[in-house]
Amino acid sequence: MIKEFENYGYLITDIDENLLTNVKNEIKENQMVSISDNVDGHISGTFSLKDSLSDLENIVMPYLIEYDKHYNYIKTNYSTLTDNLSIVMNDAWVSFQNKYEFNPAHRHPGLMSFVIWLDIPYTRDNEIKLSPGESKRNKSGSFTMYYTNSIGDIETKDILLDESYNNKMILIPSKIKHSVSPFYSTDKTRVSVAGNFFFRTKENKYA
Repeated sequence: MIKEFENYGYLITDIDENLLTNVKNEIKENQMVSISDNVDGHISGTFSLKDSLSDLENIVMPYLIEYDKHYNYIKTNYSTLTDNLSIVMNDAWVSFQNKYEFNPAHRHPGLMSFVIWLDIPYTRDNEIKLSPGESKRNKSGSFTMYYTNSIGDIETKDILLDESYNNKMILIPSKIKHSVSPFYSTDKTRVSVAGNFFFRTKENKYA
């Protein structure tokens, strides 16, 4: 009898565009004045969301619960922290990525992290045609996750993003490293929202 080792995966789903109205309105009001150079990767800018944080938390939380029911991730990995603690979204931000820009492999603080792609301005066919170099063609504009397999080797999972991923969300454990590859086929800006969930104590401290 052949058995497989257990490992954690990711959740990806469509988000109703109507639920994102307040988020998109806040971006429209701030994107021209709040872009910061203080970003982790090589992208044009970012700013923290404030007014629509509760909207995002309400959108993402049901999927976090669904993920945890499937993998029992929180209790398995954080059993000493789960008593008398609540799970909340502590921060969320918007990222603006232009042609040739990228975000190198990194991981987020916290328990679970998410990305919602709001505006991906390219098609996969155009990326294949215009990406320089054969090795880059299959990964241009992609979201890549890095994980360890059962024998200790590093594996990758590429989400080959294009305009069909607009208003889709991915949810992953914050410990999973991920990166964002450059795109080449348009001068338009790619817009996404990301955030992190933490444990919160009764004293409003985050763990």
